[in-house]
Amino acid sequence: MHRKLFTKHAPFGRGDMKNWPVAKKVEDFILKCDVHKEESLKMYCDEHSELCCTNCAFLNHRLCQKVTLISDKVKGQSTDLQKLSFSIQTILEKIKKLQDNQEASNQFVQSSFDEQLHTIQETRQNINSALDKIEQKTLKEMKDTLTNRQASSKSDVDKCIRLRDELKQLRDAIQDISDKSKLELSFIATRKCKDKIQHCETFLKKNSLGNKVSITFKPNHEIIQYLSKLSCLGQIEHSTQTLMGQDNPNKVFIVQGKSEHNLGMSSDSEVCNICAICVLPQGQVLVADDNNNTIKLLDQQYQVVSHWSATGTAAGMCEITPIEVAVTVNGPDTNIHEVQFITVNNRQLVMGKKLQLQHLCRSIAFHQDDLYITSWTALYKYTLSVSKMYDDTSGYETETTRNGAAEADAYPHAECLT
Repeated sequence: MHRKLFTKHAPFGRGDMKNWPVAKKVEDFILKCDVHKEESLKMYCDEHSELCCTNCAFLNHRLCQKVTLISDKVKGQSTDLQKLSFSIQTILEKIKKLQDNQEASNQFVQSSFDEQLHTIQETRQNINSALDKIEQKTLKEMKDTLTNRQASSKSDVDKCIRLRDELKQLRDAIQDISDKSKLELSFIATRKCKDKIQHCETFLKKNSLGNKVSITFKPNHEIIQYLSKLSCLGQIEHSTQTLMGQDNPNKVFIVQGKSEHNLGMSSDSEVCNICAICVLPQGQVLVADDNNNTIKLLDQQYQVVSHWSATGTAAGMCEITPIEVAVTVNGPDTNIHEVQFITVNNRQLVMGKKLQLQHLCRSIAFHQDDLYITSWTALYKYTLSVSKMYDDTSGYETETTRNGAAEADAYPHAECLT
């Protein structure tokens, strides 16, 4: 039509994208004053490095000597919007990481809360009915502690979500105008991005990326003797710990001692053989007994408090969340291979979802939302799709070693997979 009816129009093709107009929605978003939502940004104060609408200039900058029109300010200046977009993306990733950690902290503190309730109940069994009132006061104090900690974490999560939305809007906006010759919009976008990035960095500095809060109940063992003098069942505390992922990866561990524990149960048909072990942050220990096809949950005294009988032989186990593990199981039928997810809830093993696979399942690991599972000769990565990462055709087994350097020599690929 522009060659027939609109011959006087000057079309700009893809090669002239810098001459294309900015979308009205994006332009309104960039030009809008953050303080006076109905006003557009028209001036810039050099003394305070602030974008101003007419109201801002009159109310906050009328005594400033260097308030100029943005149209004059942008003359002869250039902006690197791509660099700002990269900075926003970096900040978004940091905020997302903080958000994920705060949400994990909420889950972790709830898990510790559930675990400590059992300690309260065990303590309560040794106390007579006169402690009912004291018990209620103690439970209320602990629940208040839980509520306060979760409220604090939720506030940070909400702020993360808001900051991420604002940064995404800015990122999308500057990507839209990055290849267009719109100096005023570019300048305003630059200032907004820098201000928002500085605000986000300040927020990130005030919040730790790797802290988790747990609630601990410490019973008073002399409570019966001094019952009349006490006002609660014990001391409730919350402690802040650094998430495992934030530790120094080169940290040297020194063995302080060792002890042996019998994990056999009366229902076991064979001698207990531990093929996998996983320790959760709250101190619970899960072990896989492949001789008896059983996953056993141990308390902090290494006593079996719960167990699950698998339909096949367990091979590997790894932590998914502070209260959830994944176990690889191979059934008596050679076509049955699966990953069973198990949650620890109030000293009980609760079965979750099950992942059916088409290959033998042995060792398993979890990293950055991905599952890594080995067969005899291959390593698989499971995300939304399945891909074979490596296949050893030499005949060696591909698995995590159990006997250290001796097996690493026998299986050349074991160390790298470990």
